Amino acid sequence: MGFERIPFNTTEQVKEKGSFITGKKDAIFLRNKYQTELDNANSAVINMVHYCEEQSVNLKKAFNEAQGIKASIEAHEKERENAYEALGNLLNKETDFEKFMHKETTGMYKEISKNQSAKGIKIKQRMTNSDNEMKFASMIKYLDKYPEYQSKSSFKKISDKIEEKERELRSAKIDYNKAVSSYHDLLQAFKFHIQKAKDKIEMYYKLLKEGEEKLNGTRYKRGVIHKLFATERTKNETSLDTIKHRLPQAENTLKIIEGELSDYRGRKFVELDY
Repeated sequence: MGFERIPFNTTEQVKEKGSFITGKKDAIFLRNKYQTELDNANSAVINMVHYCEEQSVNLKKAFNEAQGIKASIEAHEKERENAYEALGNLLNKETDFEKFMHKETTGMYKEISKNQSAKGIKIKQRMTNSDNEMKFASMIKYLDKYPEYQSKSSFKKISDKIEEKERELRSAKIDYNKAVSSYHDLLQAFKFHIQKAKDKIEMYYKLLKEGEEKLNGTRYKRGVIHKLFATERTKNETSLDTIKHRLPQAENTLKIIEGELSDYRGRKFVELDY
């Protein structure tokens, strides 16, 4: 990120007769010096605000991407749940799985309760709905125990669907975590970009105030000749020019961006296990 400098020839000699006596040459030299810095400060502000605008767009894209992948994960989980439900219905219809599952899940509940009460041990569940998790685990365990069912086309079709959904979920969760990480990184960095823009705006006004005070304090501008006989051209030669600067617009744009940032600060994601 850079900007084009707008140099002034601050060493230019003023050849106007009597300028040494009036101090006009020194006033023009001082004006050109501060004008150069002020123009560069203005460019720095505009560029920084534009950069903040770009980062705001990137932040929105990152948020929408994470949100979109999250919705996709929820859809995959629903499809997987439907597939497991279909498998459970088929198992209940053609086997004694219902009795097996009741025994299995009861044992799982006891084991979890035992482990959770053990000192220093925490259970990290992969799914929010622990009942479904245990039910799904029981189905897989049952099919592993009775592999003859796995070879039947009706079971195999559903099992293949479940495996497909599991692969899609793992892949989606990897993509989701990457998107979440990118979003949080942008969110964290954004406040520093905003502060940099504010610092550059503050520097612009500091230079403007300092330059005007020094120019108004020169011998030439305090003299009678300038007050009584200075033309508009002469006044311009010894005054800072801000007509092409757009600081108020930049400040308003920055306020809008900062307001949008405040909205996103409360919208964070939790990374998922996979």
